[in-house]
Formats: sequence, structure tokens, C-alpha cells
Amino acid sequence: MDDDRRFALESRLTNNGCYLESIAVADDAYEVTYQSVAAGQHGEIPHQQVGDVVNVFRTLFDEHDWAVRSVEATVKTLDDEVLGSWRADADWFAALADGDLTEVEFSRRVVASLEE
Repeated sequence: MDDDRRFALESRLTNNGCYLESIAVADDAYEVTYQSVAAGQHGEIPHQQVGDVVNVFRTLFDEHDWAVRSVEATVKTLDDEVLGSWRADADWFAALADGDLTEVEFSRRVVASLEE
């Protein structure tokens, strides 16, 4: 991933209390690892923040010409402790954009993918 795209993601994540540790494109997915201030404070991955991160990717897909791919995220505390992971599949993003999936159903799928 080029520096401009990394910066675009990193700056948006920082606005949501997340600090990008790594981003890679592999097997048609964005593999992202980030540290979460809120996750460390609560000892779990906050669902609202997951939604915020998903919306960052939706904005990058819609407004900045990023290819729509699955997002596979690993969430850490500021002490670098892995709290868990979540994912949002590319076909979910496509179905949401096409109106074949509601916001509620999309969110339910993402939350159901949480592994802590």
C-alpha cells in the first residue's frame, strides 16, 4: 500500500481513537492491525468503535477510489495486548451499497464476527 493511502487511513483512524499499527493487502482483503484507546480502557473491543472503523473504510471506498475488499482487523490495547479481531466481507459492503443489505443487518454480521 502506498504512503498516501496509508496516511488517509491512519489519519481517519486516529480521529476515532485508533492508532494504525499495520495495513496490508492480501488475498483480496485489507489486513489491518490497530491499537484502540477505548478497547484498553474497557478490556474489550467496543462495538461502536468497530462501526467507526468500518465507516472509515466505507468512506475510502466511496469517496477515495479504494478497491472494495474485505477488512480483517486485529485490535490491540495501547500496551500491545491483542484483544481480538473482527471482519467485514467484501460482499457485505457490495450488498449494502446495492441496497440488498440493510445497515442493521450489515452491522449484525460485523458484530457477529467479533472474536475476543
